[in-house]
Amino acid sequence: MAEEERRTADLLWHLGLAVASLEKGLTYRATPQLLRVAKGDVSLLAVRLARWPPMRLRLRFLADKGGEAFLDEVEERLGGRMLEVTKRYLPALRLVGLRRPVKKPYNRHVVEAVLLRLGSESGLLKGDRKTIALTELAEELLETESVEVVRTGPNSPVVLAAVAAAAASGGMVHLVSPWIDREVAEALARLLRDKAVVVSRPPREARHAEALELLAQRGEVLCYDKLHTKAVAGASAVVTSANLVKTSLLRNIETGVYYRETPTAL
Repeated sequence: MAEEERRTADLLWHLGLAVASLEKGLTYRATPQLLRVAKGDVSLLAVRLARWPPMRLRLRFLADKGGEAFLDEVEERLGGRMLEVTKRYLPALRLVGLRRPVKKPYNRHVVEAVLLRLGSESGLLKGDRKTIALTELAEELLETESVEVVRTGPNSPVVLAAVAAAAASGGMVHLVSPWIDREVAEALARLLRDKAVVVSRPPREARHAEALELLAQRGEVLCYDKLHTKAVAGASAVVTSANLVKTSLLRNIETGVYYRETPTAL
């Protein structure tokens, strides 16, 4: 699969319009919903795009600006915010090879060539290379969600981003995972603001034991033989299928639910 085709397939997967598989390398297949879009159901594509975090944040920004803004302002404000966020979470993002803070997906090229183009073709945005505005459809679809489904796979470490956000969110953070490796433990330890409670299985491998020893310096470690839950919870939280190991967070196909505010029940 060519690089451009892979990126397109990856986007469709994030939109829930394609299914990914690792049985014979990374492959994708269309969902029935994608076939509807291919037959001209643009409204379904618009709904999915409006829920996609990079587009949703852009729509929210425009709404806060009264529905319209200069393209340069979108890059300056949202791109600047991404620089701050990626700098803050850099200890975890280094696991995927990021070496410095970035503006993506709100650098000029992506804003203009991807977000504006997709938004215009789906009826969410209107404008030119100088200004951009919400359509009535976007205003109808725009909403703030406190709960978000996150999915990860090769080249798309979204669950890792959610784990980093929850670990850095403050308060007494609980790190719960049957397996934890040293590299992930080191990254999360740098993000913790306060004490943490770590819940895991008794270690049987050196890298697991080393991870627990490192995290014990930041709080309490509890071990349970039958543990299966995977979650990170502070002021925000994520409950996921992914263990806190690089294989799960960077290469497997995993899913989870991210809470901007941790529910009391959790």
